Amino acid sequence: MAGEGAILKKAREEKGWTYQDIENVIKIRARYLKALEQEEYDVLPGVTYTKGFLRNYAKYLGLDPEEIIGLYNISRQQEVENKVQMPPKPVGQKAFWFKPLVIVLFAVVVIGIIYGISYFGNKNDTSQNAGYNPPPLPSAPVVEEPSDEEGQIPDGSSPTPTEEYSGIVAEITFTDRCWMRVKIDGGPPVDSMNYKGETKVLRGSREIEFVSIGNPGGMIMKLNGVEIEPLGKQPVFNIVINQDTSIICHRTEIYFLKNDIDMTLRNFKKSIPGEGTIR
Repeated sequence: MAGEGAILKKAREEKGWTYQDIENVIKIRARYLKALEQEEYDVLPGVTYTKGFLRNYAKYLGLDPEEIIGLYNISRQQEVENKVQMPPKPVGQKAFWFKPLVIVLFAVVVIGIIYGISYFGNKNDTSQNAGYNPPPLPSAPVVEEPSDEEGQIPDGSSPTPTEEYSGIVAEITFTDRCWMRVKIDGGPPVDSMNYKGETKVLRGSREIEFVSIGNPGGMIMKLNGVEIEPLGKQPVFNIVINQDTSIICHRTEIYFLKNDIDMTLRNFKKSIPGEGTIR
């Protein structure tokens, strides 16, 4: 400090005046007068008021106001320089060590929570599954290969006509789509839709009856290995093949076979009364 406060105090004490005495005259509060003498300018309300107080106080004490103001300016300049030279206080210095600590603590808490959930979850699963034995898996089914006797087609359409057979064998090769209904040995009628390129073998011990053939021109038939002539292109009905005669009857035409197989037309035409065998 430049010492302006000490000069003011010395002059006041030499005159024997108190702060209250001076306040009553120049209307400056006693605490401000004391602050001027002690150069505690932070107590005063700003630089402008401080200079005004110093000037009035110096005049009342009989001192040179400009000298006191000059010393005040010097003191103020020194205070500013000291503030500039002083290193700034580290602001938020706690954050440099506080932040990492918070992060570490947070990470520890999170890891602890995860570990606790995993531990107790596994413990519960273990307790719940204790004593539980899963049922054994079913063994794979044993597939037995069919014997030679199994898998034969019961309608007489399986074995090749070349095998020896004591009954009637009708081998039919289809050259076009053809629908037909067949009865074998008086059994129930069986309907089938046959397509080009297919082959059907029918076997009967007594007789094979073609109840109806929708497209006889789309088929080639062999009886016991002997190919017969085409049956025409129009649908035919109730044609019976047996071993009693040597005649095949189709509509109004008669065909003779060499292997003593007879085809008889039932309910063929109204002109032929009843049902019988044409010889």
